Amino acid sequence: MRITQQMIQQNSLRHMQQNLNRMDSIYNQLASSKKLLKPSDDPSGVSKALQLKSTIKANEQYKKNTNEANLYLDESDQTISGMVKVMQRVRDLALQASNGSNEEKDLKAIASEVKELSEQIRSFANTKVNGIYLFNGHKTNQAPYPESDSYLVDSFDTGAKNYTIAEGIVIKANVTADELFGYSTDESNLFATLNKFVESLQSSGDIPLDEIDSSIDRLLTVQSEIGARKNRVDAISNRVEDINIELQSMLSKIEDIDYAEALTKYKSEESIYQASLQATARVIQLSLMNFLK
Repeated sequence: MRITQQMIQQNSLRHMQQNLNRMDSIYNQLASSKKLLKPSDDPSGVSKALQLKSTIKANEQYKKNTNEANLYLDESDQTISGMVKVMQRVRDLALQASNGSNEEKDLKAIASEVKELSEQIRSFANTKVNGIYLFNGHKTNQAPYPESDSYLVDSFDTGAKNYTIAEGIVIKANVTADELFGYSTDESNLFATLNKFVESLQSSGDIPLDEIDSSIDRLLTVQSEIGARKNRVDAISNRVEDINIELQSMLSKIEDIDYAEALTKYKSEESIYQASLQATARVIQLSLMNFLK
């Protein structure tokens, strides 16, 4: 095979270009801090990175769902605590009214306070968070008890607000009016009990102390359930967060460069490229005209 000057020059230029491409590739890695700039860099690594990113993205959505669920649970817990305090005051008044030593004016004063406390409970029942009603299921744009006598009919919604907080794990974050106050047909309906209390004060009837205690117990039971759900959400949220940290670490090992190693490679490729430039310059100068001088 006859070796021509043109072949030597073409080979030299090709090798020089290859050296330049390698140096450019490492430079781009240094500039981007990433090893995988295109699928061909490492097909297997790119596939693993995509899977990890997909899982991380799903966990980020779980985190958002967890935050929303916690908002419902925290606000519900605080609001119910307020209701319990009001009902404990109602119970104190019931005990006071039961001692048999009250004058008519005292009973009227108690009845007046109970009416105010009933309205306070209704205000708690119509609590809004971020513009939505907390205890009206899916009808979050409507108050469950818009009027003082709304408890006489069941106009509230009982839909569950469910959130997926991890793969295969769904949590109910809301509490509905029926769970807290009972249906209109329930004898132990909280608002009906308060109304019965007022009527008994006005007619010297029996004080519904048992019904009041039952209403307080129902509120405390629901609050306890909320606490249990909150603990579960927090535990799962912490686990998802730990998994996310591990996934981020795995992704970093696949994608991120080792600066010291990459810089060393870059300096090496730069030296090789400089040497190829010098060698190519000498090869290109070797022509017949150089020898005829």
